[in-house]
Amino acid sequence: MQVGTLAIQHLFEKDVLYRVPLYQRPYVWKEEEQWQPLWEDMRRLSEDLLLGKQPRSHFLGASVQDRPSVPPGQIETRLLIDGQQRLTTLQLLLRAFEDAVKLEDDSRYHKAIGNLIRNKHPLSTKDYEGFKIWPTNADRDDYQMVMESADRTALLKSFGVRSDAKSVGRNIPDGYLFFHDAISEWLAEDDGAEKDKKIPALYSAVRDNVRLVVIDLDEKDDAQLIFETLNARGTPLLSADLVKNSLLSEIQDNGGDAEKVYQKYWQAFDKDAPFWRAEIGRGHARRARIEIFLQHALTLLTGDDVSAAHLYAAYRDFALGEHAGSPEDRIQTIKKYGEIYREIVEGHESPRIKTFLDRLKVMDIGTAYPFLLKLFDVLGARADLLSEVLSDIESFLVRRMVCRLSTRGYNRLFVDLIAEIEGEPDQIPQRIRVSLLSRTAEFDRWPSNDEFKKAWINNPLYENLTRPRLRLILEAMEAALRGDFAETKDVPKNLTVEHVMPQTWQTNWPLPGEISEAEEMLRRSELIHTIGNLSLLNHRLNPAQSNKAWVVEGDPDGGKREALEDHSVLYLNKRLCEHDSWNEAKIIERSIALFENAKKIWTAPSAAN
Repeated sequence: MQVGTLAIQHLFEKDVLYRVPLYQRPYVWKEEEQWQPLWEDMRRLSEDLLLGKQPRSHFLGASVQDRPSVPPGQIETRLLIDGQQRLTTLQLLLRAFEDAVKLEDDSRYHKAIGNLIRNKHPLSTKDYEGFKIWPTNADRDDYQMVMESADRTALLKSFGVRSDAKSVGRNIPDGYLFFHDAISEWLAEDDGAEKDKKIPALYSAVRDNVRLVVIDLDEKDDAQLIFETLNARGTPLLSADLVKNSLLSEIQDNGGDAEKVYQKYWQAFDKDAPFWRAEIGRGHARRARIEIFLQHALTLLTGDDVSAAHLYAAYRDFALGEHAGSPEDRIQTIKKYGEIYREIVEGHESPRIKTFLDRLKVMDIGTAYPFLLKLFDVLGARADLLSEVLSDIESFLVRRMVCRLSTRGYNRLFVDLIAEIEGEPDQIPQRIRVSLLSRTAEFDRWPSNDEFKKAWINNPLYENLTRPRLRLILEAMEAALRGDFAETKDVPKNLTVEHVMPQTWQTNWPLPGEISEAEEMLRRSELIHTIGNLSLLNHRLNPAQSNKAWVVEGDPDGGKREALEDHSVLYLNKRLCEHDSWNEAKIIERSIALFENAKKIWTAPSAAN
């Protein structure tokens, strides 16, 4: 291993091809986190040079490189074990700089910059050897388009977007566009410096003053071990990148065609980075979608609850187990479950199954996904059986949610249920139902109709449930009221939850005066947040209702009932308008009526009644 500090001129002016190994993640650097800070540093260096100052070198980090054997006389090649994000970004900056200089008609610097982004080795046999960087498969098309397009306008045209667009939604071309616009704007600024001086300053800043610590490996160094160690020391790689690296390295070491296997089984994960690398969740739980999927898949494959913090370790343990199969078996399995997971995330052609998936997302029960991966794998072709199982799962989850039962045992519950997905497909729904009904503990029992009804009528769901979960229930009630003769069964989304009797009722909603005031206030406070007093309205009608009385005699604007009659098309509200008055007794009456729909939607098998 040799370590040295090199300027960009030493990395890029000679003919050398930096290849990104197959197992590396795609290009992921972005504007706010990396491009903007880098440009600000380059601008500052350039302006120091314009003022005659001797700028300090800008250290961009480290690059770990392995030197594979190549035929004699062929172009020198390096494998980028680490540092591909940095070197690729520098190439995008230089390519943008080249095009910006072309617009200024400066042929000398246009040619000089071109020498930093193109190889001219006389014995090159492949087109890509003309580039300084050759990315991993997922990025090659985008990179090639950037490096070969005639200019900014031609690049945007090739992506089918307007010539004044600032982005195409893909990292590599967007990096080029950012640097092109930033450099062009700086060159055009009227800050007392002439363009013909700015161009040499920026050229020198990048070529001579950007430096990297380059670590050259030799035959005694284990590139795979170093790659994993770098990640363990804090390089922001995903566990999925390490899993891919391990799989492809193992395939290659066993004499397999890692490139072919990658293209067939893993490339989709890298190619569709906007989906798989999108960050999902909130706060500290926010993670890339591929990491969430990998956690679910490993939980399924290992039969144990896998921690998000130890995904790669869980994979390594699984790979060493007796049931793991060959690396080809493992990568095929991950691809299969990845396709199923995407179908689950994006919806399903069956309306009932899609409804379940939408409601599960709202309930935020992530621990169910390992079970669902297996279930969709086995019953994916049988929508009837799949719907039957999912209806039971939804009933189980919604009833427990309304009854305010804990979710802490769900991770173990769904792992245990995976074992029931075996044997004849026709028997699977019954096996899962029997397993659910056999559970009697507080953390895993299926509430009976009696328990469900008591909670439905009495629990202050407006206070107990998040707004999305409460909307889920009310939207289900609305859908249930729309019979076969309704024009549509589609319920509008993102409506707001409204109290029929308002939370601040004191002005327009006097107490009945039948018993003591204290008792009546207590009774009202107990009922006002229950399901019988809740409905859905659009966001414009909701504020207009405010604290109005139900009926206002002699008022041309009327009360709440008149507004609902005039403006709302929801069946929930049509039923409300049938009431001449609204009070505590009406709230209980409506709760009971709605429960009749709820127990039909979220049925419980006879053993749970």
